[in-house]
Amino acid sequence: MNGSLRTTTIICLLTFFGALLLPVSGQADVRNDKKEVERAVKKLSGEIDKKKKESGYLNSQVTKLEKELGGLTSQYHTTEKKIIDAQKRLSKADIERTELNDQLKQQQGALAQQLQAMHTAGEQSHLRLLLMQDNPADISRNIEYFNILNRHRTKKIQQLNKTSKKLEAVTELAAKERTKLRGLNEKLSIQKSAVEKKLATREQALRQVRRDLSGKEKRLNKLKNQEAALQQKINRITQAANKKREDAAAKIANAAKAAEAKRAAEQRRQQAARTPAQPAPAKKPVVKKAVAKAPKATGKQVTTTRTANKAFSKMRGKLSWPVSGRVIHKYASRRNEKQRWKGIVITAPGGAKVNAIAPGKVAFAGWMEGYGHLIIIEHDRNYMSLYGYNRAVFKRAGQTVRANETIAAVGNSSGQSQNGLYFEIRHKTVPQNPARWLQ
Repeated sequence: MNGSLRTTTIICLLTFFGALLLPVSGQADVRNDKKEVERAVKKLSGEIDKKKKESGYLNSQVTKLEKELGGLTSQYHTTEKKIIDAQKRLSKADIERTELNDQLKQQQGALAQQLQAMHTAGEQSHLRLLLMQDNPADISRNIEYFNILNRHRTKKIQQLNKTSKKLEAVTELAAKERTKLRGLNEKLSIQKSAVEKKLATREQALRQVRRDLSGKEKRLNKLKNQEAALQQKINRITQAANKKREDAAAKIANAAKAAEAKRAAEQRRQQAARTPAQPAPAKKPVVKKAVAKAPKATGKQVTTTRTANKAFSKMRGKLSWPVSGRVIHKYASRRNEKQRWKGIVITAPGGAKVNAIAPGKVAFAGWMEGYGHLIIIEHDRNYMSLYGYNRAVFKRAGQTVRANETIAAVGNSSGQSQNGLYFEIRHKTVPQNPARWLQ
């Protein structure tokens, strides 16, 4: 009996230690593979850190280009305004010159008629009048008429000279304005070329940033997925080894306590026969929590309109959209896994004019990371409107603006992939739904 028990124990021990040894080589191979993957990941992570530093430099270059672009666009906008003013002055000068020409022609005609009448009546002089008249009263009266005619003629000649000089001045002014206008148009053309060149350079740098980083990150993600798969494999092997060890220990224990196990089993069966089986507790149904779906962007087409220059708080639902375009991100729609949009994004052509929705005072106008060229306007009763992603802003902090006044140009600053306007309305720093205020 003792020999049989010893033999059984030895077999069980061999089985147990065999179970322990079997997975060791498998684990070693997997761990070697994992070390290789870890080395590759570490190497690639170093390359990515290097690329991210390069990317940081490129990003700073993109930001620098965007700021320079904002300055050029502002200059372009200023030149446009100067051209409009010059055109107005030139139009006014042309109208004034036409009126003066007409007036000059009338004065020349009147003077010609007077000279013609005097020529027809014959040359008159004081001596001739005295000799031709016998009656002193007639002589006095004729001399007075003669003096009145001379004064009138002199006045006409003076008016004619004055009108001629004024016409010359207006003509000279118009010529100067035309020269100035040609210069401004040339300047505008140069500035436009500079803006387009900066835009192209900025887009090229931005594409380089994204291209350099995206490929490396994809490779890193792939290696990390491989590492995770290896880890899962190791976990499965470890679980299998633990199970084999537990099975071997159970066999040894069962061999040593077989009789006692049978007796205990018999007692459990007898007890089970006397006690009715209790029904298994009902499982509670698993209730799946409903996940709130983010509202989709409506893609609504919006258009700017002319609105009254009234206080913001009195224009709820009557305000104009700041730019014409299409809404691609609604207020409170999902931005990513952890954020929602606090405003709206409207796509529009680059360089399109951005208008103030209501009168107010510029609280901020400058560059802000993530929003690019940003302008914030304070309105009455602690309301604010924010305009971001611009190519340039045309106002300075402290300036007052009117409703519908152009304050910026649509752009894609701060690394945006497309041209558009980021727009917010806030009340005491709390974001509001713009759709409740705009038409």
